[in-house]
Amino acid sequence: MEGYVTFLQDIQDAYATLSDLTVIISDEEGREITNVSNYKPLSKIAFSNWVTQDEYRDRIQSLATTRNPSIFVNNIGAHVIVAPIKVNEQATYYIFAGPIIRTSDRELVKQYIHKNNKQIDQIFEALELTPELSEAEVKDKMEVIGKLKNVLENYYMQQVEQKSSLQRSSFIRESLEAIHTGSMTAEEFLGKLYDLHPPVDFIGLAIEKETNHFEVETIYGENTEELNGQVFSIGEGFLGHSIATQQLQFWEDIRNDARINFFKRNNLDPKSLFSIPVFSEERIVGILFGGSTKNIVKNTTIVEAFKTYASMLSTLISSNQLKQNLQNHLMELSTFNEIFRVITTVKDMKRVLYILVDISINIIRGPFACIIFKPDISHSKVDIVSRGLSSSEINDYCYDVAVRAFSNKDSTNGQDQVLQSKTNWGIDVLEFPLIYENRLYGVLSVGLNSNSIADKFKAFLSTLTVAGSISFYLCQNPSAGSVEARNIELLQDVLRRLNKNEYDLAVQVKNLVEEFTNSLNGGDFTSLVKVSGLVGYDFDLIEKYLMDEGLLDILAGFQNVMQNRSVDRQDSEILGMVFKYVKESEDTDVILEMSNVNEGLRSKFLSFVNQHSIVETEIIFDEGHSVTKQKPKAEKPELLLKKELNLSAREIEVLNHILKGFNNREIAAHLYISEHTVKNHMTKILQKLAVQDRAQAIAKVYQLGYSPPS
Repeated sequence: MEGYVTFLQDIQDAYATLSDLTVIISDEEGREITNVSNYKPLSKIAFSNWVTQDEYRDRIQSLATTRNPSIFVNNIGAHVIVAPIKVNEQATYYIFAGPIIRTSDRELVKQYIHKNNKQIDQIFEALELTPELSEAEVKDKMEVIGKLKNVLENYYMQQVEQKSSLQRSSFIRESLEAIHTGSMTAEEFLGKLYDLHPPVDFIGLAIEKETNHFEVETIYGENTEELNGQVFSIGEGFLGHSIATQQLQFWEDIRNDARINFFKRNNLDPKSLFSIPVFSEERIVGILFGGSTKNIVKNTTIVEAFKTYASMLSTLISSNQLKQNLQNHLMELSTFNEIFRVITTVKDMKRVLYILVDISINIIRGPFACIIFKPDISHSKVDIVSRGLSSSEINDYCYDVAVRAFSNKDSTNGQDQVLQSKTNWGIDVLEFPLIYENRLYGVLSVGLNSNSIADKFKAFLSTLTVAGSISFYLCQNPSAGSVEARNIELLQDVLRRLNKNEYDLAVQVKNLVEEFTNSLNGGDFTSLVKVSGLVGYDFDLIEKYLMDEGLLDILAGFQNVMQNRSVDRQDSEILGMVFKYVKESEDTDVILEMSNVNEGLRSKFLSFVNQHSIVETEIIFDEGHSVTKQKPKAEKPELLLKKELNLSAREIEVLNHILKGFNNREIAAHLYISEHTVKNHMTKILQKLAVQDRAQAIAKVYQLGYSPPS
């Protein structure tokens, strides 16, 4: 501030001399900021006798809306120029310059002085020393004061921008650090953002709560309380329009726009407004909006800055969601570990049923849970264990499930997928088949409070039913295999339910390990083949379920190989090589780079791989001419997709772009179609592939041996 006042004083002194007027600058409260420049006889009397803070303030209030220099009459009838120094449409300081006596006004001023002042002689003497000015001369002096105003506004704007830039940089740095450490919430972020941009006098964030509906979750500013918690849909009003277009929108003046009603009916009357979509991956999860109720915002650089803040907010929301999902996943994993230990050690089938029902209803906190269970496949008897159902409801709903599940000769037909149904009294239900080794033991049914809960817990409950099904099998077949074998089988089944991609990779590794070890002369690799399907798990987790030191040593050695360490176990080296080869899309270069693995073993593996990639041909001799003839080529990949999966030509085009990593917006641009059309194609592709998301679709297509054209 001190440096700025010094600059004001220097510039004021220069322009006071240039205009030949007395000049001083006050703030908006009438406090003098600078010292008086270029005293004149008349102005010296004025400042000594009647110029006060109240005098300044009265003049400032009467000229509050003035933009350009204006003239007012002072206490002795002379004229004074006043010019506001405005930044972002807000007056911060005021320039006062005078006195001015217009031509032919001197006698009127004398009469005014004679009537209203006591020191007549002294003032008359000073008045005689003040020259009269023509209209042209007054205009020239106002132009000089106008230039002073412009210089000070530009300088002040630079100072404000420099200070704001430093504050923004500090805010961005601190916010990114807080986002990284997970110590900031969206509400805290918005609060700091509100303090950072005074011209924007309200800032809010609306978050998607239901499909196509958004709720104002956080808002800062005067008279914004009623807006908090209000809901709007896509396309509704200004904010809904911004979501529909998926672009930043800025409206400089919305005072006469009908779309302002969303704000007005909630006691907010903005003049300018901006709104910016907040994305999580490719999906809009919120809208950052703000504006001014006091002034029309013309400085679009402020709005541009909010694009950066929206990106940061997107990172913050995504980070918090990932953190929450991770915490939920860890909680589910911990819970499942405990459940798994209990279920696999309990030998009483009834107890297992009670455990499954209790866990299910406690996790979802729904209205009921039950198991329709058939203990003996050769008998028609069906047992029911339930919580939350009355006798009549059991007879109604459970009978229907039993008929659907066990009426067919092939009891697993149509029952290998999770189903969603509804009871006759209107409760949504998830139905999980309890299947192991092609035997349907029963159905776990869990009532829902709302459909939104279904997706959240479906994967966990599916995995739980796998453990329950194996437990039923063990209860009925107590001598079936060793504990180690059963645990390995269970872990592989769990991986298949939790992460299909990792499971498919593990199966590929296991098959290749078995083929390669069979090609080696000598050595017993039974244990290696047995554990090679567990490469998708962390070693710490496997240790909880495997007791065989030999199996654990193989996996511990495998971990060392993957960390580029040397080991003394050939089986661990084999597992490491095969895993890396499969993981890196069968690139043999990665094997050459594994210097921590025995060179001879690497050579054997590379020879084995090369033998598997030889093109099979036939040489036919006909009438002395030799012709090399390859076996009939496989159908073109596009034909495979059309025949096997019934994909259309356009769906194959979309799929090719997906395999290359394009998002919906980029696909739409490349194919000259709308994003909505891309989404429709994507939905049909997922349905035809019988998968849930893009990742599963990509994995399935590559498993078919298809790759997109270059």
